[in-house]
Amino acid sequence: MKRLQKQTLTLLLSVMLLLSLCAGAFAAAGEIPADRQKPLLVDDADLLSDSEETALLALLEQKSETVQADIAVVTVEDTDGADVADYAMDYYDYNGYGQGDDNDGVLLLISMAERDYWITTTGFCIEAITDYGRETIEGDFLPALSAGSYADAFRTFAAGCETLIQSAREGNVYDYYSSDSDSDNGYGGYYNDAYEYFGSDAFSGTVSRPFNAGASLVIALVIGFVLSLITVSAMKGKLKTVHRRYEASNYVVPGSLALQQSEDRFLYSNVTQTPIPRHDDNHSSHGGFSGGGSSVSFGSSGVSHGGGGGKF
Repeated sequence: MKRLQKQTLTLLLSVMLLLSLCAGAFAAAGEIPADRQKPLLVDDADLLSDSEETALLALLEQKSETVQADIAVVTVEDTDGADVADYAMDYYDYNGYGQGDDNDGVLLLISMAERDYWITTTGFCIEAITDYGRETIEGDFLPALSAGSYADAFRTFAAGCETLIQSAREGNVYDYYSSDSDSDNGYGGYYNDAYEYFGSDAFSGTVSRPFNAGASLVIALVIGFVLSLITVSAMKGKLKTVHRRYEASNYVVPGSLALQQSEDRFLYSNVTQTPIPRHDDNHSSHGGFSGGGSSVSFGSSGVSHGGGGGKF
């Protein structure tokens, strides 16, 4: 009897130990590792030659060290049915990408099955690479990506990220938002023209200078007012024989106006509709200022990410 009890107790303890080991393994699989588990370049889709991989990895490591944030490129054949944005965010989180306490970094994911790309940012890089800045970078590397010049596209992406992150660490975030505060650049630290940041040999991209509607409107009004004043003054000078009349009796023929019938007719109406803004729990504005910043999403780990993407 005692022998049976010992055997039963031993079996129960073994089962409990096995369950605890399995639970620990599953928990570890869902945790964000403290250190990066993957290199800054993962070419699972085999888009690059060996020499291109070696050179690009060295470039990513050098630029990541310079800006103190991971700049990574990952290519895959497909996302196993997952949404490309979710796949990119989870790949970043569960492989330990990022530097510092906030895991600062940016990752470009390429999925060849549907020709999708997604740029995901974390930590400081959410602020540094705004939606406007990200779209600017995309405009420079997407032509090469679409044409199959993958190495060129990835180098352009890395250089653009380095430029935006470095300038943000210096206090200048590239965005189209302009504040009313006074500063040397006139935009309170937020540039709507960061051409000087893209003029170096390290980045071959170009930035279009946006149209300043406010200043142009003021200039047009001033010019129009001056021209109108000159025209009216000239016309007034030709009317020296004309005298002002304060009543219309001299211009009305007696008995010429007789109203037989009067009525009011409703012709049309103007209806103005204003949409009610909807709150999205999964996406929100990030950055704290109107008209700029980064859109924010959350991966399965609960970590906030900026970014965006599309087709190439």
